[in-house]
Amino acid sequence: MQRYLMNFDTRRLPRYEADALVIGSGVAGLTAAWHLAQAGKSVLLAVRDTLFDSNTNKAQGGIAASFGSDDNPELHLEDTLVAGAGLTDRDIAKLVVTEGPEDIRLLAAHGAEFDRTADGRLALGREGCHCRHRIVHAHGDATGAEVARALNAMVAQEARVRPLEHCYVVDLLVHEGRVHGAVALLDGKKVVLRARATVLATGGTGRLFSKTTNPEGATGSGLAMAWRAGAEVMDMEFVQFHPTALALEGCPNFLISEAVRGAGAVLRNGRGERFMPKYHPMAELAPRDVVARCIFREMQESGMDHAFLDATGIGDAAQKFPMIAETCRQYGVDIERDFIPIAPAAHYMMGGVHTDAHGRTNLAGLYACGEAACTGLQGANRLASNSLLEGLVFGRRAAEDIVAAAARAEAQAAPRAAFCAELFFEEHGLREAAFSDTARLNRETQVLMTQYLGIRRYAPGILKAIQELSRLSSLREGYAAESAEELDLRGRLAADLLIARAALRRRESRGAHYRMDYPEKSEKWRHHVLDVKDEQVALDEEKGDMSDGNDVWSGRALAVMA
Repeated sequence: MQRYLMNFDTRRLPRYEADALVIGSGVAGLTAAWHLAQAGKSVLLAVRDTLFDSNTNKAQGGIAASFGSDDNPELHLEDTLVAGAGLTDRDIAKLVVTEGPEDIRLLAAHGAEFDRTADGRLALGREGCHCRHRIVHAHGDATGAEVARALNAMVAQEARVRPLEHCYVVDLLVHEGRVHGAVALLDGKKVVLRARATVLATGGTGRLFSKTTNPEGATGSGLAMAWRAGAEVMDMEFVQFHPTALALEGCPNFLISEAVRGAGAVLRNGRGERFMPKYHPMAELAPRDVVARCIFREMQESGMDHAFLDATGIGDAAQKFPMIAETCRQYGVDIERDFIPIAPAAHYMMGGVHTDAHGRTNLAGLYACGEAACTGLQGANRLASNSLLEGLVFGRRAAEDIVAAAARAEAQAAPRAAFCAELFFEEHGLREAAFSDTARLNRETQVLMTQYLGIRRYAPGILKAIQELSRLSSLREGYAAESAEELDLRGRLAADLLIARAALRRRESRGAHYRMDYPEKSEKWRHHVLDVKDEQVALDEEKGDMSDGNDVWSGRALAVMA
């Protein structure tokens, strides 16, 4: 695999230097940057677009936390375990649901305007697979935007944080197993970003698919960058499809929050019939993977490209969900009178760069948090509204560990990490080429992933995807990539292949991963698998199986403690 994507020499590039480099401006990245600055550390905050372009800014539903008088962290933990379909790390989940409420209180204390009841308590909603009302929300259905606003305001007050917008981080710089920052394109020009600690908070992979609720930057490029540098990744087969994205001709895949179902909306097929009660005892509030597959099945049986969400029974629905109501109105749908056309869309990556409880990866100096990371919290299927919570908790924990590690180094009089002038990196062997097919291939790979790695998967289709993705990757091998479009394609191909190979390897159906040729869940597969760079697998194209017949390809299986 190609290690670097650009030709460069760090001795000849403009240099930005700080104690920490944070890549990404979602909830995890902003939280990490703020806590680092509060602890006296200088921070480079690199974002590919602007500080407000993130999945966080688009999140509607809210943040899950046990604030209700009838709720507690143990109940939240149990719901997280149920949704995770046997792959949730119990210790990690317990940590998150226990520490998370205090992180939300801290955010509220610094200006986040969460919705409250008349007596001043947090107003709590309910979403799928939650046994209690525990969803903290803001302005009805604009929680993510409020969280992003509050965190950006907090970070803006920190003189130690230097934002670098329109900064496409291309490759991590690694020397003897330690990350020393990255090389990037800042406003299209090559720069080097030096740091003793790097936090990867680049978000997810939704844009790998044709239909997604994610913003343009969610191409998996950060994850691919970490993989090229030698970081371990885990659980890449688990891609969550949100059940209810607005499905109208010419309309973007706008998310219709799960909170709408929590408030009483029901799902109907093309004949106007409510169908979820026949599939699951929790009906519309079943786990997301279940609801998405049921909608997909009803769509296939009716021959339609969408189903319907009926919110007409919710009193004052437009008041409770103003952003959703206004967006639907723009496309001719009155949510208080009309059924809302919906269909599943790629939404969240449960897998990612493997980390521990402090956000540490297998590479010294590299941390990951938020959707780019895989802590084991989300298991095979994320519980609704646990994502913003995870970003708050692990953004803070990563920052705390960076500060603690620096303090230990100073106490032991350890030498300064070698990221100064005498340590340089270069790549000069890549051929230059002006590819004319980049935009087309970006679209074609989305179609490929949607067709073969979507809600339903089977071996012949997965193998076809792997073969085509591998072919496209080989055509680019050895060539430089210096435009955002071409860099996105390279990252997309790497992330696509990680997902496809993991999907082929897991021969069962669990959570968001559904194999038509292995439709049952199997205890034999109740483990995570770490993928390790440069290990190879021979694929039996006829059988769609691993040539050695083992259950685990490339990497180490991690037992899940029940």
